[in-house]
Amino acid sequence: MKYKRKRLGLAFSDNLLKVNSDSGTGKKIRTSEWADNLLPNFQPSEFSAPASAWRLVVISCLFLFVFFALFLKLFSLQIVTGAHNRQLADYNRIQMRVIHAPRGVIYDRNGKVLAENNPGFRFKDHFISRDEALALEAKDDPNFEELEVDAIRFYPLGSVTAHVLGYVGQISETELKNDQYRDYRLGDRIGRAGIEQVYESTLRGKDGAEIVEVDASGKKLQTLRRIDPIPGHSIYLSLDGDLQKITFTALKNGVEKAKSCCGALVAENPRNGEILALVSWPSFDSNAFTDPKRNEEVSSYFQDPSSPLLNRVISGTYPPGSTFKITTSLAGLASGKINSQTKIEDTGVISLGPYQFANWYFTQYGRKEGVVDLVKALQRSNDIFFYKVGEWVGVEALGETAKKLGFGEKSGIDLPGEAKGLVPDDAWKRENYGEGWYPGDTLHMAIGQGFLLTTPMQILGETAFAAADGVVNIPHLATKITDPWGNQTKEFHFGPLEKNVFKKEDVQLIQQGLTEVPKTGGTAWPFFTFSIPTAGKTGTAEFGDPKNATHAWYTSYAPLPYPQIAMTVLVEAGGEGSSVAAPITKEVYIWYFNPDKNNLKSLDPNQQATGSGKSLGE
Repeated sequence: MKYKRKRLGLAFSDNLLKVNSDSGTGKKIRTSEWADNLLPNFQPSEFSAPASAWRLVVISCLFLFVFFALFLKLFSLQIVTGAHNRQLADYNRIQMRVIHAPRGVIYDRNGKVLAENNPGFRFKDHFISRDEALALEAKDDPNFEELEVDAIRFYPLGSVTAHVLGYVGQISETELKNDQYRDYRLGDRIGRAGIEQVYESTLRGKDGAEIVEVDASGKKLQTLRRIDPIPGHSIYLSLDGDLQKITFTALKNGVEKAKSCCGALVAENPRNGEILALVSWPSFDSNAFTDPKRNEEVSSYFQDPSSPLLNRVISGTYPPGSTFKITTSLAGLASGKINSQTKIEDTGVISLGPYQFANWYFTQYGRKEGVVDLVKALQRSNDIFFYKVGEWVGVEALGETAKKLGFGEKSGIDLPGEAKGLVPDDAWKRENYGEGWYPGDTLHMAIGQGFLLTTPMQILGETAFAAADGVVNIPHLATKITDPWGNQTKEFHFGPLEKNVFKKEDVQLIQQGLTEVPKTGGTAWPFFTFSIPTAGKTGTAEFGDPKNATHAWYTSYAPLPYPQIAMTVLVEAGGEGSSVAAPITKEVYIWYFNPDKNNLKSLDPNQQATGSGKSLGE
């Protein structure tokens, strides 16, 4: 009898089989009791080497290692980083979408809308056109869910109000690092100029949010929660929208007629400093900055050599010419060097050492004015008279008076980018030119020339001072603020900057002189036949042009004796103030003082006022 080892595999133990031999047949007989029942027809192979125990050990260790690694991974995912992973899963399933708040509306003094909001499309923090939005929907773009119907800023008067209102533009990454914009996000729009910039915090609303559940593709399934945005507060301005349109057209036509590139016009109520109109030419369309189709137009604004984005009313600096003679008059009266009885003979030319200084009337026409007092000197803008006043007063008193009237400092108007201008003196000249102040510099300054630089807003301040009987008011635009429900939350009050700085009788004497300027014999000849009494001062300022071009100024107020409006007009390199700037003012006054404004057509820009006693002036 023999034994054989039966192998059933690694999952079973080996079995020994007892085998008997039949002597008659010679066949082997299996004596296992279970072999035929469990493994029929099984033919075991014979072998003599036993199974190794190390196999079991290796396989067991391998299984233990794999299960332990799986356990560690599960522990890490569910316990160690479980909260973070659940948050990521929620982010994939739940999204928060910002609902941008519309900006507050800007109104003029009569409640007419100057800046409002129109429906638009925002896609991935950028505004897109309606056609682009429709294309996304038509293509069934999976990103369509990121399209937001947003409020786009719109300015009904476009370029007419551009330098007052400014525009809005996308915030930059650099600005986002500034604490001033810590509540903003990339893609937000902020005020870039004008009222939009100055009152950004007031006009900007509070964004809302929508929490939505999305599927794996990002498609919205349902809204879980919604927080409505709160619109910004609205602002009412002192600006008269209708007057703004008239002044814009009048200045544009006047500049083009003079073959000039640029000009400025600003008007205010001289009694309280409220700005009624403010125009800078050339202008730009504020709407271009919110229209994705007009990017090339926006680029052209920055490249244009005429600088249409520059607000010339407050940021342009120019020699004021004879409009500054109002200040020189006050300096002479306040110092006691002249009075109502002071008379000076116009000799045509005066000498100061080896240098000669001529009157404009003598230079152009070879004529003299004779003996003149302050009133006639203002009426005829006589240079000889004011040369003498400057010589007697000196640069220090002249500069001190100028600063009391607001020259050399910002006016305080609620617009950004205002320039200070320049009131020069000996220290300034030594620092910038390396030489002292000469007596001739004072004579030039006395007639608004030399190193003196002013803005049209500062000239208006000087003029409004005379119109307001000696009060210097702070010019301003905003009058009140209302919340999104129309309730007034703030009313602006701007007190006078200076009051009773000069003697009343001195101011009245200057007023008398300015009243004679637009009358027959004065320099403002377009007003000789004007039916409403006005006062003003012409100015023709040299600025070193190789072709001897001059800036044209006219500053005025009306009606008399109780002025409602003061206005300053400048046309760069336009020629004489009387022939170029004064007609622009006249056209505006014709509209402003007409009781039936709606049926009045503006004057033909080619039409000039004429009348008996017309006298050419500077």
